[in-house]
Amino acid sequence: MLTGCSTAKYYSHAVVGHLQLTTGQTPIQKVIDNERTEKELKRQLELVIELREFAQTKLNLNVGKAYSKYKHLDRPAAVWVVYAAPAFSTELQSWKYPVVGEYQSKGFFKESMAKDYSAKLKGEGFDVYLGEATAYSTLGWFSDPLLSTFFDDSDEELAEVLFHELTHRTYYLQGDTMFNESFATAFAQKGVQLWLKEKGELKRLKKYQDTLRRRDEFRVVLQEAKTQLGLIYKNTSNDPVDTLQKRKHEFFQSFKRTCLNLRKKWNSQDALEGWIDEEVNNAKLAASSIYLLKVPYFTELWSQADEDPKTYLELIKKLQGR
Repeated sequence: MLTGCSTAKYYSHAVVGHLQLTTGQTPIQKVIDNERTEKELKRQLELVIELREFAQTKLNLNVGKAYSKYKHLDRPAAVWVVYAAPAFSTELQSWKYPVVGEYQSKGFFKESMAKDYSAKLKGEGFDVYLGEATAYSTLGWFSDPLLSTFFDDSDEELAEVLFHELTHRTYYLQGDTMFNESFATAFAQKGVQLWLKEKGELKRLKKYQDTLRRRDEFRVVLQEAKTQLGLIYKNTSNDPVDTLQKRKHEFFQSFKRTCLNLRKKWNSQDALEGWIDEEVNNAKLAASSIYLLKVPYFTELWSQADEDPKTYLELIKKLQGR
């Protein structure tokens, strides 16, 4: 449990961290026009201008002034995100926040604070997963900054991240982490495909769709794993802790072998490296589920909306009674 003092410290750090990200930004066009700006960064910023326009005019997303100003960060992430689950449960710990309500993660602007908090939770017996978030969203309360951390991957990944965050800005269901993240994931993926189709980039579209098929294969594996592990914990809850630990260890070793088989099937040497080469625990399994497990549901709704973004967003709001 957080004490009042530690809570005050956390929110104080959050205010300072937010201000550090949202002040000292430079309009994108000004960065592009600067002769000292690197050629690749100029290209990426011009792409962001294109993507913002597409998001507003074709995806019906609430863009506003979000991601219209650029800020360079001398660090690999905008925010470090802590996820936690009990030692023998696949259900994530939740934290309460102003405005957004309950959320199944805790974000930090300082890596050292995230690591300290992770260590504290581990000391209390939780499984912990510490992830990095390259994007930052205030859910429409402020004009979100375009950070240098956005540009670590392909153009398709950049488009997906941007559309994902703008989806949060457009529609956010308070207190339901899996709904929000799976919805934003699904809509962003549809948005990227529409964008590539409009550009006539059929080869890139096929490559991206191949990537999505792999993600869906992994989603099925992840869903089965979460269900099976949940049943193991439920059916053996009265067993000695040593026995539970052994079964848990055996389960995750088996899960890693399944991931390795997927890598071989895909003929990709670096696929799923975070699941094969790094520690996997309840928290990591559950955290990834947030973004993936409800994607098929939102994909089905996309079909019901005749693959029209405006109709789709209206359908989502209608189903949630908004």
